[in-house]
Amino acid sequence: MKQLVIVLAVVASASIHAQSGTFGRGQQVRVKSIDPTRPPATAMTLTIVGVPNDRLSVSGGALYVNDVRVDRFSPEFIQRVVAAPERIPVQVPPGHYFVMGEQRNNQDISEYWGQHSEISLQVTR
Repeated sequence: MKQLVIVLAVVASASIHAQSGTFGRGQQVRVKSIDPTRPPATAMTLTIVGVPNDRLSVSGGALYVNDVRVDRFSPEFIQRVVAAPERIPVQVPPGHYFVMGEQRNNQDISEYWGQHSEISLQVTR
């Protein structure tokens, strides 16, 4: 009986971790600092573009998530993203998210894109 309880606990735990993550596409986040007493590692607000198990692809100079074109960023930024295919996963792994961010202040452009684990992200306020 004790073994059955342990097996059920493991299965339940695996099911919980296999569920869709905490964040959704389009949600605004920041990358947390390793030191919880410090501000976020990225001051820039990032957008969740891909959630766990999403398929990402590049075609014709455009970025696609599950065959839907990503178009909420400037064409210039998208071109820089697709020019670095090594930073774009084919599929977002479980527990991870693909984020992108573009910020223009007085023509100083700051941008960021990459894959992060769920625990490294925090909701912006």
